Amino acid sequence: MQEVTSSAFRSYFVLEAYLENFDGYGGQGDLMSKFGIQVKDEVTLTISRDRYENYIAPFLNSRMLYLMDSPQDDGQMATIQRPKEGDLIYFPLGRRLFEIKFVEHEKPFYQLGKGYVYELQCELFEYEDEVLETSVDEIDSTLLNKGYITTINLTPVSNRAVVTSRTGTGYITDLVILNEGSGYKSPPSIAIDPPTLGTDPSVVALLTRPDSSTPEPAIKQIVVFNSGSGYLEAPNVVAVGGEGEGSIIRAGINSLSDGVIDFVVEEKGAGYPSDVDIIVYDDDNNIVAQGRGLSDGDQIVSAIITNSGRDLPSSLRTIVEKPADDGEGVFVYNEIVVGQQSGMRARVRGWDQPNYQLHVTNLDPTQKSINFQAGETIVGETSGAKYSLKNFVDTQSKADFYSDNDNIGNEGEDIVNTDDEYNQFFDTNRNYFNPDFSNNDPFGEL
Repeated sequence: MQEVTSSAFRSYFVLEAYLENFDGYGGQGDLMSKFGIQVKDEVTLTISRDRYENYIAPFLNSRMLYLMDSPQDDGQMATIQRPKEGDLIYFPLGRRLFEIKFVEHEKPFYQLGKGYVYELQCELFEYEDEVLETSVDEIDSTLLNKGYITTINLTPVSNRAVVTSRTGTGYITDLVILNEGSGYKSPPSIAIDPPTLGTDPSVVALLTRPDSSTPEPAIKQIVVFNSGSGYLEAPNVVAVGGEGEGSIIRAGINSLSDGVIDFVVEEKGAGYPSDVDIIVYDDDNNIVAQGRGLSDGDQIVSAIITNSGRDLPSSLRTIVEKPADDGEGVFVYNEIVVGQQSGMRARVRGWDQPNYQLHVTNLDPTQKSINFQAGETIVGETSGAKYSLKNFVDTQSKADFYSDNDNIGNEGEDIVNTDDEYNQFFDTNRNYFNPDFSNNDPFGEL
């Protein structure tokens, strides 16, 4: 239909006008209809033609030339000489927007041979996903609660991870590499005898030094994810696979007191570009054990033990190092926010910072609903505010099914198929208009 999918109003001009409806709004007023209460207020404004043509029209024409990338008016381009139907008028006394429906330019009728005023016949503006961005808060905020508004729950981009520590006795305190072996083409598996009664350990061998990323044909370090529990004597440790040989590893245990046997990642957090330290404190803030949180580039996905500690008290605090970026910021009303992974764009209608709730409208006409991806970063184009998406209420933003013109048109073609038959509701084998047909019920409805 070549209709405008979303109009935008970004320029404004202050202009004096005479209000014809000095005793109240015109129109039908407030009506109760099957669609609810409808407000049909109207106003009629009279403005100076000379004032408009000399004060506003030149700016609009120069802007139009700029947007069309034309260096100058060559006389062939239609220029703006009068107010246009569809323009909006902001009425400050009622804080309402009116839409120009008709511009009368011949009233009064050619006094002294020409016209002096424009009469603007306006109706109360009905919002249909238009963008109002004049930079005047009083005007722009009139659409604050209009249209489909979706609430997005956010968290700081750098959300600190939460890790808890589990303790036990009879755990492996250290794994000493007595011989690194040779000829390894891939990291071998580390087989450790299980305890008679307790928790099996989980360790991984690496062919790289802690301060290097270059693999070597020998075992350079042992990473402990779980140090096991319930051991009464040191278990046997054997490297299996990797096409190497000759490695010798010995385990040491502590069977007399409690130590950390593994770290459990309760909340992965966000904003961790690299691995971070995990510190275990007692009630006196003494460091009693340590670990390392392993990052996937954004979140902590697992943790290893670097120091299990010993003689640990029953009360412990496990703290993950603070993320690199706090992700602070304040979203600005009317700005565009973008999902960094999904590419989804929406316009801000409100920002509840204490509760990390962002209220947006969906302006992408190709989307049926806001499809931000959980966990992705939401960035404001104007403010630079940056937060991580926790979840959003998808059902609030679904487009109206009955405004889906393409699908309705396709379904209509199936109902009335004009390509294959003239009229699906007309029986071509029956002569409805035969003069001898006298029952006055040609369609058989009686």
